[in-house]
Amino acid sequence: MMMMLAAPLLLQAAATTAPPTTPVAGPAAVAIDIARMAALYDEICLQTFPIDAAVDALMIRKKATPMTAAHVKVTLRDDPGRGWTLRDGDQVYDVVLELPPFHACSVRTSDPMVATGDLEPYRAVADAFIASHRGFTAGEPMDMIRGGIKIHAEMQGRPLPGKLFENLLVVEQKVVDAALLEPGSVSSPLRFVHQIGTGQ
Repeated sequence: MMMMLAAPLLLQAAATTAPPTTPVAGPAAVAIDIARMAALYDEICLQTFPIDAAVDALMIRKKATPMTAAHVKVTLRDDPGRGWTLRDGDQVYDVVLELPPFHACSVRTSDPMVATGDLEPYRAVADAFIASHRGFTAGEPMDMIRGGIKIHAEMQGRPLPGKLFENLLVVEQKVVDAALLEPGSVSSPLRFVHQIGTGQ
């Protein structure tokens, strides 16, 4: 039941809102260091979230740059929240904190057109979290092509007291037909999300 309730949220997480850009092709594409991205996700969204004040303090310690309201709106539309741009060596990530009713923390690639790779580092940190938090079950992986973009998504979820649910999600996007891209269809190609919401 919980997983059925969460499925529309997975579709919503796969939707994107940033203006389209010209895809980078061939060897010029930048590879994401997924292991480093997964480590940040673990530290920020699995070990620190959902205590918002602790996330704020961690972003200060990491000298992350707060996003403008316009930048946050690109990601969250009209939902409340805040975010930061975080540089880790040669990699740049967006960290977004969505506020209730859908309370979520995500680490996203900042460049809208970079090459992705093996998702095993994400699965490793997600599995470690699940091992210490009972009740998670895995949904079926989702694969689709929408508007010239191939979307792959995976989710593990569990019910919480008070008709709440908790989800761990990974959403990966790759442009397969740039001619079909529509305005607002291209954003972060990879995001890791920890979400707490209501099933009502």
